[in-house]
Amino acid sequence: MPQLIGRDISASNEYYVRYKELTDRAKKGDSTVDFVQLISAASDWSVSEKEIFRAPNRDAMVEAFKKKDYKRALQLAEIVLDYEFTNRGLHLATTKAYEELGDKAKAGFHRGIADKILAALLTTGDGKSVETAYCVQSINEEYVIMRHFGYKVTSQAYILSDKTGYDLLSGKEEKTGKSVGLYFDISGLFSRCVQSHQVKKT
Repeated sequence: MPQLIGRDISASNEYYVRYKELTDRAKKGDSTVDFVQLISAASDWSVSEKEIFRAPNRDAMVEAFKKKDYKRALQLAEIVLDYEFTNRGLHLATTKAYEELGDKAKAGFHRGIADKILAALLTTGDGKSVETAYCVQSINEEYVIMRHFGYKVTSQAYILSDKTGYDLLSGKEEKTGKSVGLYFDISGLFSRCVQSHQVKKT
């Protein structure tokens, strides 16, 4: 069972149970898993815990990746992903490591998960206003989305609207030089963000 710093995560935590259920299904290749719901479950679990938690040996994993000790890195990454299955960057790093070791099947699996995470994030909004801001868990995801569209970030502004915090990332479209900007919900409540958009659509 995953652990918080100093204690076990209780299996009675309904948010953890939901996150684990969806993660286990995704690991088994279940194509029916809704990744928006998976990301929501990960966010709800994180918010529900009263203490900061980290996967065991995460620092050792990062160091192994830096040293290109791929066998060791992957050994640890598969454990860390129990905590951070919605971490697209970690899936991409894992993909590269498996490619280096010649395991095309596992590399393809993690590449596919990374793609599904990005696709899920892109369905949460269009970033054109605070009302339709993309729902994200971290600033890393904001930059992932900007890069996906070929936008180079030049500035970042914080906006408070209706008691909710938003980031406005501004920049240039690399191909055309056109000025661009996207809004991101940074309230830390991914589920609330998704639900609010669903209500507006109806």
